[in-house]
Amino acid sequence: MTRFAIRVFSKVHGFIYRVTRGRLGKQLGSIPMLLLTTTGRKSGKKRTVPLVGIPHDSGYILVASFGGSPTHPAWFLNIRENPSISIRVGSIVTSAEASIIYTSDSDYEEMWKKSVAMYAGYDDYKQNSPRDIPIVLVTPQ
Repeated sequence: MTRFAIRVFSKVHGFIYRVTRGRLGKQLGSIPMLLLTTTGRKSGKKRTVPLVGIPHDSGYILVASFGGSPTHPAWFLNIRENPSISIRVGSIVTSAEASIIYTSDSDYEEMWKKSVAMYAGYDDYKQNSPRDIPIVLVTPQ
């Protein structure tokens, strides 16, 4: 999927998710979805994107794959600048803190395996991307 297609799909999906308060869009087949809201690192505006939200302990794993793109997704760059975020799971909005887990971190492999078990396409993205794909651990406050 191209970056343009990812952006268009994300806008439509996010709109449907918000308008229906998560009744539609909370699941894509068996894959759980959430809405992530970050603060734009340049604009300072709130930015919201739908992402696969893999339950992990009391939080969620987000994979910054951007479909295997050679660049990091904007939401990841925003988190790197400001880890205070919010997530919407269904109709519930929660403040959260984001922690970046890099490939060199000890927890990365376990989280990567859990992510691939949820969505096997992550392995394809990893194979096709020239960059290391980080994981973001979201901890609700």
